[in-house]
Amino acid sequence: MPLSEGEQRRLDEIEQALKLDDPKFAATITIDGLRRHRAIVCGALFVLGMVALVVGLVLTDGIVWAGVIISVAGAAAMVTAALLFFRAGRR
Repeated sequence: MPLSEGEQRRLDEIEQALKLDDPKFAATITIDGLRRHRAIVCGALFVLGMVALVVGLVLTDGIVWAGVIISVAGAAAMVTAALLFFRAGRR
């Protein structure tokens, strides 16, 4: 949903005030940096979920209930990471 003209103008005013108040901080914060950070976090969560899923499957041979719980948690982490990554791409 796009911003209205007044909202966009106000956002631009806030951005300019930030650049004047703290130019070093304003230069370090970029949309590309935030997107890259989000992608790294989602990727790490996905890999951890995959590891948990495999560990849970291996544990299922010995302790069934622990293996199932860990596998479900790993699968949930993978799905959550994928949803966060792809939902962020639409914005």
